[in-house]
Amino acid sequence: MIRINKKNLLEFITGYSFILPGIILILIFIAFPAIASILLSFTKWKGYGDFNFVGLKNFIKMFTADRFFYVALKNSIIFSVFTTIGTVGIGFILAVIIDLKVKFWKFYRFIYFLPVVVSVIPLALLWVRMFDPYGLINNILGKMNLEQLQRVWLGEPDIAFFIIIIVTIWQYSGFPMIFFLAGMQNINEEIYEAARIDGASTIQRIFRITVPLLRNVFSIIIMLQLIFSFKVFDIVWAMTQGGPAGSTEVLGTHLYQVAFRQMQFGYGSVVAVIMFLVSIIFAIVYIRVSGYRKTFFEI
Repeated sequence: MIRINKKNLLEFITGYSFILPGIILILIFIAFPAIASILLSFTKWKGYGDFNFVGLKNFIKMFTADRFFYVALKNSIIFSVFTTIGTVGIGFILAVIIDLKVKFWKFYRFIYFLPVVVSVIPLALLWVRMFDPYGLINNILGKMNLEQLQRVWLGEPDIAFFIIIIVTIWQYSGFPMIFFLAGMQNINEEIYEAARIDGASTIQRIFRITVPLLRNVFSIIIMLQLIFSFKVFDIVWAMTQGGPAGSTEVLGTHLYQVAFRQMQFGYGSVVAVIMFLVSIIFAIVYIRVSGYRKTFFEI
């Protein structure tokens, strides 16, 4: 029989009282909407009136009759993979440069991370103006007598999507940079010193010491970036709204289109459920492939 004295009971109540507000917020803003979305996916609802239960008809419609779904799914996967490779790669390079304590490194750290904390919408609109037919990019090309390279950048299906990817990489490379910097600070400096004595160059120290010792940081940041990128909506909507001709449509914008513009909230919930399931699959597969098991900053 387990005996609980007053001291243990007080510690138990005190501990859970600290996490209770967080649990309540998670239940209200995460758990309840997720469950409601799953239930809503089996109904036909216009945002008002009665809920009409339709079973699996929404799922069947999505896989058999919605041609934009497959385009959005393909674009979401491409966007997730390319932005993850770009942000993690550039973020690591920036972290290495700053960790080497180059001149003005504190200023660089601030500048590289600044776009991450700035709101997406004004940044996206700024880039839209730059890629406007009469914007900065075309003006620069005109000044350089390269008129043949001028484009309606966000109006061409083959170019617009990759411009959004580039802008996203530019904005979010500072996010993994901070994680890598934190991981590098946990590496014992004596390891680097021993490598220097043995004649290892800076490049050799990076690839033979820094990268292997940051394998867990790489694992977790790549997984986070994959999931965050797969759920993208704001920057795509602000720059192209899924156009031109659906070439930049992703699952986030497709969900918005069917739910809030076509008032098919039940069908929109199906897209949300698929996004959730694919994100979970991404995470499980990546964890299995990467072999990530240990704690985040373990060296």
